[in-house]
Amino acid sequence: MRLAAVPSLRQPWPQAVILALIAACTWMPAWALKDDAKQPVFIEADDVEVRESDSTSVYVGNVQVDQGSMRLLADHVTVYHRKDRQPRLIIALGNPAKYRQLRDNDEGEVQAFAKRMEYDADKDELTLIGDGLLIQGADRLAGERIVYDRAKAQFRAGGSGRVKITITPEQE
Repeated sequence: MRLAAVPSLRQPWPQAVILALIAACTWMPAWALKDDAKQPVFIEADDVEVRESDSTSVYVGNVQVDQGSMRLLADHVTVYHRKDRQPRLIIALGNPAKYRQLRDNDEGEVQAFAKRMEYDADKDELTLIGDGLLIQGADRLAGERIVYDRAKAQFRAGGSGRVKITITPEQE
């Protein structure tokens, strides 16, 4: 496995590294099947607590959330709802929490792993915290904190430690 590390800002950036960064910023533009959002959500867990007083649902133990091609597996999931009962914020904890979803145009699936995943529906943003790993085909992005802005089709990665990116050239 090849891991390319981002060089120090004090050094001039080689052209190959600049091209790799540009490619990394465009390798995940279509994250999910568009029809998945229109599908019903199915949730299974060992225990559930629904608190209507603060519009919160807590799922504990072997949590599985499915919506269309999307699947989230975690040990603990908390959902903060809006008044219309739609999710506003979803927090999944696991060792690690696991996410997968098919992409549009038969482009395979995207997978994500982290100790903590947060999905902010208002921002359409997925944040991986703690040993974050994002996989699309043979390409990988690993970092302590990865924020994927689905609306803008861009990501940021950083936190403690180094960010590691593997970009595999397409076969001709």
